[in-house]
Amino acid sequence: MKPIQKQCLTVLLALLVSPIALAGITDGGTPYGAPLVSTFLPGYGTGVATVTSSVYTDNTTGDFIYTYIISGAQVNLSFFAVELYPDVTILDWGVDAGANPPLSWEPVNTPFESIEAFFKDPIESGETSATLWFISPQSPTEADGALAGITGGQYNFLVGHVLTPVPEPATWILLMAGGLFGRLSRRRK
Repeated sequence: MKPIQKQCLTVLLALLVSPIALAGITDGGTPYGAPLVSTFLPGYGTGVATVTSSVYTDNTTGDFIYTYIISGAQVNLSFFAVELYPDVTILDWGVDAGANPPLSWEPVNTPFESIEAFFKDPIESGETSATLWFISPQSPTEADGALAGITGGQYNFLVGHVLTPVPEPATWILLMAGGLFGRLSRRRK
């Protein structure tokens, strides 16, 4: 067998045994609580859209799979962002097959501040996005999300709430202790 044939066979076999290639990212998970269905309202401009964020527990690793689907848009949308709290860990991210996949979907900055999607073809009125997902070992809480796009020459910026990971309690305790220590040290002076 020629080397190129071996490589093609290896890739084909990898795709056949990959759970993500055969099924959606959430097929190997158990729902963790109810989905959050949030209506995003104008922060600037007009329009509304719905973002459904869900969390699943990975049955193999115990990590959390965060998913997002954008639907019900009344304006064209080309951008989506999910706020990430300080010290959140993102292990992997991707897009499940579906209509309107983004051109990119990835965390921003180091340490991560948000995870953002840019759509080459805008999500238009009545369309639904592909399922955007990422995996984190940290459990969910609510945070801010944002959508943006241009319709008929008008810029529209929508805001709402989504599910996002929260750092473990020890990190929050250290952050609060640092703030308390700083406040007490100022009082003494």
